[in-house]
Amino acid sequence: MDTATIISLRVNHLTLTLKQLLQRLRINASWADIGRCKDDLTIECWACALGLTADIAGLQAEVTRFRRANKLVTASQTREWLECRKMTLDDLIDLLRPQALREILARHVVSADEIRQHFLEFAHEFDRAEISTITTEEYGAAQELLFRVEEGSDFHMLARAYSSDAATAKSGGYVGLISRSDLEPETAAAVFHATQGTVLGPFERKREYSLILVESLYPAELTEAVEESIRKQRFQDKLEAYQRTLDIHEDIWSLGEG
Repeated sequence: MDTATIISLRVNHLTLTLKQLLQRLRINASWADIGRCKDDLTIECWACALGLTADIAGLQAEVTRFRRANKLVTASQTREWLECRKMTLDDLIDLLRPQALREILARHVVSADEIRQHFLEFAHEFDRAEISTITTEEYGAAQELLFRVEEGSDFHMLARAYSSDAATAKSGGYVGLISRSDLEPETAAAVFHATQGTVLGPFERKREYSLILVESLYPAELTEAVEESIRKQRFQDKLEAYQRTLDIHEDIWSLGEG
């Protein structure tokens, strides 16, 4: 069977052969996920339609990232790794091309104005809070600890001594930065409307009761990291919408028929 000529996936005029699918599988099962394969071909199809290409520098950057992720330090290690998977360097570059094109496409189809508008509309999603917690299995115990904090006891010392949350107790209940989506809606509303240093609760979740110390609040700002997060989100939405306009055939499901 010539795996190089058997088509496993078609997206408009572009195809993924069974050989290429097997190469992806030899790298990592996630690379052979049919959804990821469709996204990669969709990206190449969209870039082609817009006349966009990945330059040598962009492709080299992707190869470098891939080598680092797979601990392929030397050229000989990379060559042996490829040979073990019956691949050439050109095969790897072809496989990584959609990753280089994704960034180019994202910056082409998601404008700076669109990012700013999305941020203004959904700014609350990018609020962050720094918190510490004390968790108990009984409401009465949580309430008693709240009284002790109000009377002047140190929150972090109480967390070390009494919190049932093994993941945070040793660090004095310190959780770190969280977003609204990390909390129950009622709890999130209380935390993000509180002032720094406030202790809130007890809050019930999954039969446990928590006190929350609001260490710091960080209202949303359109930083480079937030801008990049919005760009990725908006690009994925646009990619899925574009994909629905394409002629897609998952031929892999019929390979064993007949």
